[in-house]
Amino acid sequence: MADSQQTTEEIVTGSCLCKAIKYKATGKPVFTTICHCYNCRKSGGGPMAGSSIYPRAQVDIISGQDQIKVYNDAATDSGTSFDRQFCQNCGCQMFGSTKLAEQILAVYVGSLDPEYVNKWTPTNEQYCQTKAEFIPKLVEAGKGGRFVRSMMGPQVE
Repeated sequence: MADSQQTTEEIVTGSCLCKAIKYKATGKPVFTTICHCYNCRKSGGGPMAGSSIYPRAQVDIISGQDQIKVYNDAATDSGTSFDRQFCQNCGCQMFGSTKLAEQILAVYVGSLDPEYVNKWTPTNEQYCQTKAEFIPKLVEAGKGGRFVRSMMGPQVE
């Protein structure tokens, strides 16, 4: 007898500001994170950066692959080079990746289509030691969240 249960796969979509680059991410992210490091703050133009970390195979660039520019951020606090991928037309920050973990891709929350933004919740906060003082604790460690010292660093209580 065939299994009548249907599985629904989580799908989110997003684009850059000018909509030249569009993507679809399928399945659950490995984790979601807020980064408070200086470089993420500077590159995103805000007090922090939010992203969902996906296996690269789960993210499909639907259009605009030729519009993606890469800035190799070699001066990171962790010492690990980070490729920041953005739209060459509107400057929207889209993705991030590192050679240490080439199989994963960070998808920036600001690029999500509106219907997905309010569903996004961080499970991780990193570089809390450089967090802007006006920002409250965003992840509750007792509720399954965790704090890490850096991108690849140890968990902190």
